[in-house]
Amino acid sequence: MDLGTRDERRESEGLFDAVVSPVESLALVRDEESGDLTLLSLTDTDCKPLVLTGTAAVIWDELDGERSLRLVVSALASEYGLDELVIGEQVLTFVTQLLDARLLQKRDSGATTA
Repeated sequence: MDLGTRDERRESEGLFDAVVSPVESLALVRDEESGDLTLLSLTDTDCKPLVLTGTAAVIWDELDGERSLRLVVSALASEYGLDELVIGEQVLTFVTQLLDARLLQKRDSGATTA
């Protein structure tokens, strides 16, 4: 897993221990047939709808605001028989994109991290 510089690795490690959840001002519609999710920020007027399919929708469903990303990755790896390092990198990338898009937020550390 190539995470770049030492500062980038430290930042990634910090996010790995973070608890994230969807922002409150979010419209979410699930296609019951496909399981796809369409997300739209209700406060960011520049935000376009984002459709999450497949793995992205599965990861989103795990971001419950209760468990750290480390625990989410562990659960996903166990459930799907995947390597935690590989899936961890993918989850961190996905979560970083959603944090940058202001569709997810970091929560205070009162949740389960280990």
